Amino acid sequence: MIGLVDGNNFFVSCERVFNRRLVGRPVAVLSNNDGCCVARSNEFKALGIPMGTPYFRLKHREKSGEISFCSSNYELYGDMSNRIISILREEAVDVEQYSIDEAFIYPPTTAAADYISYGKHLRAKVLKWVGIPCGVGFAPTKTLAKIANHIAKKQPDGVYLLPDDPTEILANLPCSEIWGIGRHLAPKLKAERILTAQHLRDASNDTLRAIGGVTLLRTAIELGGVSCHEERDYDADPDSISCSRSFGEPATTLEALSESLASFSTQAASKLRRHGLLAAGCNIYAQIFADGGGGECIGRTIVFATPTDATNEILHAIS
Repeated sequence: MIGLVDGNNFFVSCERVFNRRLVGRPVAVLSNNDGCCVARSNEFKALGIPMGTPYFRLKHREKSGEISFCSSNYELYGDMSNRIISILREEAVDVEQYSIDEAFIYPPTTAAADYISYGKHLRAKVLKWVGIPCGVGFAPTKTLAKIANHIAKKQPDGVYLLPDDPTEILANLPCSEIWGIGRHLAPKLKAERILTAQHLRDASNDTLRAIGGVTLLRTAIELGGVSCHEERDYDADPDSISCSRSFGEPATTLEALSESLASFSTQAASKLRRHGLLAAGCNIYAQIFADGGGGECIGRTIVFATPTDATNEILHAIS
């Protein structure tokens, strides 16, 4: 059995630990430079404000007292994450951190008698010692544990054990909500009439390989209860490096965009050297918000003449 422990609205929950006036209020944490919403409380989500909404569009609602905002504090969030992981390592046989607010756990054999009680104990300990509410889901595989965790967050006690036969749950779960099914893959599955997690689980191996290769096939196998995802090292060198920021105010000049592009490229090159990596190319993207309209994404891919970590070479290639 595998468990997934996931902090609820993690960045917001971290802020609430140290500012109790935010509890129960619609709160969002902003990206670097206070550009856009990157984390929202349940109360904030209930207002229908989407993730990624630029801050400058919401300032008037903050001034009226309707909603509250916090500037991001990633050192704080990292410290709170480490505290949670320390607790989980005391209570589980093994812990595999997946992200800053998520970790897969492998419970001790003694937990098998009552996974719900074990999950409640974990959740209560994290809440008492760190102050972060968590959802805890249990299932035979990581993919199913993700589903169980999603259901757990809607339970009064925040814990859920997936039934031995989850077919009914999978039949009502759209493919787009399955771990690892991105926005590009979902339309391909829909074209083959694979609309739910049950459809994906029961699809033929040849069909799945043709649509998404071995990765999609592994997801389907995991939906069937057979574990086949490899362990992921959260601290391992990354496959890619990104550096992005949102503007605190609308950027309307080419000079401002050029300066930001040079700054981000410099930071990305520094990260490359820190990890001892070379980049074969880069993707440049931007999201443009027109007055009163939604965001439009534009992008460009550049392949370097030779792999590099040199700032000047990267800047020359993208100029």
